[in-house]
Amino acid sequence: MNGPRIELISSGSELLNGGTINRHAQALGAALDAEGYTLSRDTTIGDQAEEIRDALSEALDRAEVVVFSGGLGPTGDDLTRGVVAEMLGCGVVMHEPSRLRIVERYRFRRKPLNNLVEQHALVVEQAEVLDNAAGLAPGELLRIGGAVLFLLPGPPSEFQAILTDHVMPFLRKRWPSSPVRTIKFHVAGLGESDLLARMHEAKFPFEEINPSFRASPGQVLLTLTHPDEARLTHAGELVQSLLTVHELVALSHDSVASVVADLLTGSGQTLAVAESCTGGGLGEQLTALPGSSRFFVGGVIAYANAVKESLLDVPAELLADQGAVSGPVAAAMAVGVRTRLGADWGVSITGVAGPGGGTDDKPVGLVYIGVAGPEGSAVREIRFGGSRSSVRNFAMRAALNLLREHLVG
Repeated sequence: MNGPRIELISSGSELLNGGTINRHAQALGAALDAEGYTLSRDTTIGDQAEEIRDALSEALDRAEVVVFSGGLGPTGDDLTRGVVAEMLGCGVVMHEPSRLRIVERYRFRRKPLNNLVEQHALVVEQAEVLDNAAGLAPGELLRIGGAVLFLLPGPPSEFQAILTDHVMPFLRKRWPSSPVRTIKFHVAGLGESDLLARMHEAKFPFEEINPSFRASPGQVLLTLTHPDEARLTHAGELVQSLLTVHELVALSHDSVASVVADLLTGSGQTLAVAESCTGGGLGEQLTALPGSSRFFVGGVIAYANAVKESLLDVPAELLADQGAVSGPVAAAMAVGVRTRLGADWGVSITGVAGPGGGTDDKPVGLVYIGVAGPEGSAVREIRFGGSRSSVRNFAMRAALNLLREHLVG
């Protein structure tokens, strides 16, 4: 890819001690990649002035564009503006339009102004100020020698807002580029080596297209990238021919959940979920999608057997005879939630997530998934490995995939 060398520096002791997950590189890298640029380096530092100064000096010597995140607030460890101003030999000043916007925002929310909040509007004297649609501190653009420096707030929503509204438009105008052409395959039931072996056997054109693989619980994301649309399409068709309907979970979608959402919405059908070992995680994934109210009716977290009986109409004798973690109970849960909530489809999950609670007959990692629809119900038994979190994540993805299979027939 052609274009400027772009580096990211994130400051904040909370990013280094595990208190906060640093998502800035993911956000910036994805935005750049979609437009044909590359993030060449990601650096995380503490809140010390010397570290900020050294990281900035080194990055500005290497890169045409440096994005610096953090340290623009009103507290004692927010040092970024002062360090940059010192490097440029200028001052830090109050940006009156930003200050007035902060005052108006506080008035609108009926919050009393404190003596520190207006300090969010302080900026480096030589900066071009970038409006922050998601927060208080504005972004700043500075030209230092032959490089461009962006100062962005640390909160992810504010970082993303200024990235979208200002940084990316600047890059497009200054260094026009063509968006990268990609095809993404979400594959279930195969490991990376299994998928790669099939591609080698089918004589995939590795010399032209270098595929990338990213494994996650229960799934592999295969991405093909190439500037020539015809060659990319040919390679994509070859990969698609190697996968069954059960293995190809999604093509050019963000997630299995988004595939299920599109299928349900497109057919005008609805879904309800009954969860035991996943504790509401499946419902959370579905309701996180925009427009989920069009297809998602609701869910029941039926952790205890009494809840399975009273809210999902699972017979007490079935629970006593088969146990909560069993195929018949999974089927009854799916049918029960579909009936009780009046949905076209019901999906259930019951299993042993661990780390304790397993037996020889029902070990940790054993999960039953039920699907009930207009033509009856079905159950799938799966055994997963890994931690409690991994088993739960595997189970939710497998449940969505089983529903997808039924939706596509």
